[in-house]
Amino acid sequence: MGLFNFLNRQKESGKAMVAMLPVAESKGIEETHNEVTDVPCEEKQQPLTVSYATGWPIDVIYGYLHKNYEQKGFDDALVKSDLAFRDMNANIIRNKILMVFREINLNYDVMRQDLQTRLETCSAAGLLTTVSDIEKRISIIDTHKSELHRLENDFCNGKNEASIPLQSYECGFLRGIATIAMGGLGCKPSPVTKITMPEFSANQMATA
Repeated sequence: MGLFNFLNRQKESGKAMVAMLPVAESKGIEETHNEVTDVPCEEKQQPLTVSYATGWPIDVIYGYLHKNYEQKGFDDALVKSDLAFRDMNANIIRNKILMVFREINLNYDVMRQDLQTRLETCSAAGLLTTVSDIEKRISIIDTHKSELHRLENDFCNGKNEASIPLQSYECGFLRGIATIAMGGLGCKPSPVTKITMPEFSANQMATA
């Protein structure tokens, strides 16, 4: 019984370590579990999807900041060309991106805490190569955190490349209003007044 309990503890600790590993290692984790068929649905779901650039969580922020909302702004203007409606939808986009900033920052904080614990353990064991590798990963996290702080400030102040989402939405909304003003999509044509001519009989036309 003691052996089974020991193996169970090893499995549980292994799952905890996998959950705390940086996103950059997610591809390797997925490859090692490709042959497992009875995996619960909860374990297959991942909160972050990274498929390009650095392979770290900051890529999610880059994806949001490079997204073009011009078409959405245009469509919203055709629905209701009101400035209050525009501001409401722009605030929804803004708050959603700010929430993603918080999620990514928390993800980096958890990753850094885990690496810091591993660093202390490996240092005590004298594993110099592993310590060096962990220090490099912590340095990357610190660099990404600094970049996230800069991008979040730029986004809040509408500066530099971080202003793309809200500026593109504003551009699309104004284009939609201009389209309506020019009688394009979303503008109903004014009714044409039908003019009826009086009818004359043959005798009236003769006497005329």
